[in-house]
Amino acid sequence: MKQVTLPKIICIGAQKCGTSWLHEALQQNPAVWSPPFKELHFFDYKFIPDSRKWAKWHVRSNVKRLLKEEFWHSEIVGYDDYLRSLIKEPMLNGNWYKNAFSIMPHDNFGMDITPEYCQLPVEGIEFLAKFLEHPKIIYIIRDPVDRAISQVRMNLARNMMVTEDIEAWEKFSNQPVVWQRGNYAEYVPRWDSFLSEDHILYIPFGRIAQEPHTLLHEIEKFLGIPAHKYEDVEKKVFSGKHTYIPDSIKNNMRDKMRMQYEFLENRFGQEFVRRT
Repeated sequence: MKQVTLPKIICIGAQKCGTSWLHEALQQNPAVWSPPFKELHFFDYKFIPDSRKWAKWHVRSNVKRLLKEEFWHSEIVGYDDYLRSLIKEPMLNGNWYKNAFSIMPHDNFGMDITPEYCQLPVEGIEFLAKFLEHPKIIYIIRDPVDRAISQVRMNLARNMMVTEDIEAWEKFSNQPVVWQRGNYAEYVPRWDSFLSEDHILYIPFGRIAQEPHTLLHEIEKFLGIPAHKYEDVEKKVFSGKHTYIPDSIKNNMRDKMRMQYEFLENRFGQEFVRRT
């Protein structure tokens, strides 16, 4: 396999925190390159057992979708072969990850946006930092309850459940995965322990809607990439519908998330938390 330049830009989430917006925006910058689908799941597949249940399915479904889209077929010679190589075993090992970036121009900044990386254990973070030779990390943080509600709403829709069903809200809101994805009090200190301020940027979710252009230029400066004029970044990506949310669910979530709010305020300050 030829010498491959691995990504230097990693966004670790969390889920329902605007990572799709960041992916769509930064892809406009000619200096940034990412594989043809968001979320590679290489590091979480290696270190988080639950990811092994579905990560390969995620890759296969995205590759099969892309192979059906004629747009891709005319862009790059050998692109179909490249896509098919991503679903050949062995998948999601180190060589597979290098292959995912094998067609990236050498003067580009590679990018991997996978929200599940936020949950990596300490040994996973250490491995990521060494494997990628100290990349720049972006961690978008959203209000804990708002993030959890958005995740539950998404899960209800995926399971074709009506949002007026209180029992369904209670069932899905109490799933461990809802609390795991937004467990800032556990995850943030792990990343802090390995990365200096020069290598990790924490962003309050609210800034995406409040000042997208200013935020993107700050991200450019942090990443060390050329400035670009971004278009349509005021638009939401995969915005969910405003649906009924039982008061009992919101109150229960806020009680359970009290420790998360306390941690965020102690770690980042009141102004940061206000903008999440």
